[in-house]
Amino acid sequence: MKRCLPIALCLALCACGGTRVVDLDSERDVASMQNVMELEYRDWTDTAEKMTESMLASGAFEKIKNPVIAIGNIENDTMQRFDTDILTKKIRTTLVNSGTAKVTTAFQNKPSTDVGYIPVSANVSGASVGPFGASAVNASATGYASVEYERDVAEDETTHQVRETRGNPEYDASTIVESGTLVAPNMSLTGKMLQRNIGLESGWFSSVDTRVEYYLQLTLTDIKTGLSVWEDEQPIIKEGDHAPTW
Repeated sequence: MKRCLPIALCLALCACGGTRVVDLDSERDVASMQNVMELEYRDWTDTAEKMTESMLASGAFEKIKNPVIAIGNIENDTMQRFDTDILTKKIRTTLVNSGTAKVTTAFQNKPSTDVGYIPVSANVSGASVGPFGASAVNASATGYASVEYERDVAEDETTHQVRETRGNPEYDASTIVESGTLVAPNMSLTGKMLQRNIGLESGWFSSVDTRVEYYLQLTLTDIKTGLSVWEDEQPIIKEGDHAPTW
């Protein structure tokens, strides 16, 4: 009987460690997803939908002829690491696929750190003192030093890379797009994501929980005037333990 206990325990532990694949097209599967204190799929989907509906209802696009949006800086000021494209991608997909606006992927406004090399030279002079006298020392060296520098790149650099092939005899010139065809943005979308943790105490013998307040803020700007033509903020409030911290 004692030999059966370790086997039964092992089987029980294995059964608890299963993985469930969530069907995002099933409302029941999505509703039964385990709740977490971090921002997750349902938060992004719900917030993107509310932000897009608010943007469209504002009439901001009706005042701009052929609206073209440049996605600007969406700052992540929360206590967790994630790519802010999780939110903006859902919003821009709805806008572009509906025909309401276009998004430029060629505008170079994304900071990028690159490594380059510059020629350097050095001259060293001094004196060498030994037991039999002193002598002058002169030395020089040349080479290259690596340096980091920042430059702005586009979301899709292919647009600019193709244009850099102009004059290259390996390419059929008639297949290379002519100059003066890029469309500049007339609107920009920027934003910020904030997080605030608040400690909660529910009773003498209860564990200390945390309320996490997320604030997702977006601004749509008319580039011609520099004026904000739409703004919105969507809060997401969660309570529990294991809250994300710095």
